[in-house]
Amino acid sequence: MALTCLEGSGDSAKAIPTGDVEELECGLVLSSIGYRSLPLDPAVPFDSQRGVIPNSSGRVEGVPGLYCSGWVKRGPTGVIITTMNDSFDTAQSVLEDLQGGVLDISPSREGFGLVESILRSRGVRPVSFSDWEKIDAAEVARGKAAGKPREKIVDPAEMLRIIGH
Repeated sequence: MALTCLEGSGDSAKAIPTGDVEELECGLVLSSIGYRSLPLDPAVPFDSQRGVIPNSSGRVEGVPGLYCSGWVKRGPTGVIITTMNDSFDTAQSVLEDLQGGVLDISPSREGFGLVESILRSRGVRPVSFSDWEKIDAAEVARGKAAGKPREKIVDPAEMLRIIGH
């Protein structure tokens, strides 16, 4: 590993190699490279300067009932666990809003049924949770055969074959 030091501050800070290196014996190295989020829709506020959706604990500012998480919530920083904790924070906001009666969950709201009908009218067949469970089971079975927790299926066409699409 190259030892680095930060030069600058905020979004302009850069990691600069010091010339020193350190060896660490390990069995796995994961590289994570950041990206800059882009606006989703004109109805969703977006801070183009920072590349994030303005929010408070994941609640999108000015759009009650809309939430964000991950790098679109706080920018392309951190590691997987940072993003996971961001998600937990946003989920907590959703739960608080549900318990506080902030969200309209009346049966008159169509929710996924409406989204599904729009997708199907466009020739898109959504993948359900039970479909995902089939893919998950196939990945776990393949992993077990290879002595691993799972063998990730990366080909979307193969995933669709597994679920019978």
